[in-house]
Amino acid sequence: MRNLIKRLFGRSGGWSRKLDVASVCSRGMVRSENQDSFLVADDRALFCVADGMGGGDGGAEASAIMCRRLDRTVKARTSFPERIRQAAEAIRGANGEIRDYAHKAGYRQMATTVVMLALDEAPSATAIVASVGDSRMYRFRDGNFQQMTHDHTLAGELSRRASMRSLASEFGARTGALSHVLTRAVGIEEEVQPDWRKLDVRPGDVCMICSDGVYDMVPDEGIRAAIAAGGTAAEIAARIERLVLAEGAADNFTAIVVKIGGGE
Repeated sequence: MRNLIKRLFGRSGGWSRKLDVASVCSRGMVRSENQDSFLVADDRALFCVADGMGGGDGGAEASAIMCRRLDRTVKARTSFPERIRQAAEAIRGANGEIRDYAHKAGYRQMATTVVMLALDEAPSATAIVASVGDSRMYRFRDGNFQQMTHDHTLAGELSRRASMRSLASEFGARTGALSHVLTRAVGIEEEVQPDWRKLDVRPGDVCMICSDGVYDMVPDEGIRAAIAAGGTAAEIAARIERLVLAEGAADNFTAIVVKIGGGE
């Protein structure tokens, strides 16, 4: 992980851009329990969504462990590379804690997805995204809405392998089922392997991290339109919530909306 951090960063500095942040987290209209958790840490420009896996044993606790670990481990008033190293430590620590919890509770399968967004500007605005599972990060810029993470699902793995694309197409409607079969999650294996990505962010960008309960209900164009309509982060989050509820909110759903402003 240390080598990765060196590749991602040069110098580091504190966050001085204005951030407008809002979140929504709901049980939805079908599930009896909310197994999503989230973290908004404005003092560290750190945001996380975790989704307990598949309604399984201990899903709510697994997602809560992930968010608590990040909150406890990532410290304010440290350099950005150090905060990212701490975030990597938190994900590894959560993986072990979830596995220990499952063993003591007698659960066969206890895990969570995670998508984490951390922001800095050093010397230009930078975002680092970490993800495990199928919770996603999107960026809206100049009218364009783009998914910035890869889904760790059977369908996602098929779509990323050029030699398997024809096979993925052959599945047709069945790929809908494959899209819910996770190939990675926090708590499943002894070692967790997040994807890490460095992105630039600019004034006017809107970043959103969310659980699958959002994008399973609302297509990308619907989410794009909700963001493109403008307004505050709270207004955007409220629009997305209304769209998910209008489609039946068949799962727990969580979204954190971060609007990037100019300098102080």
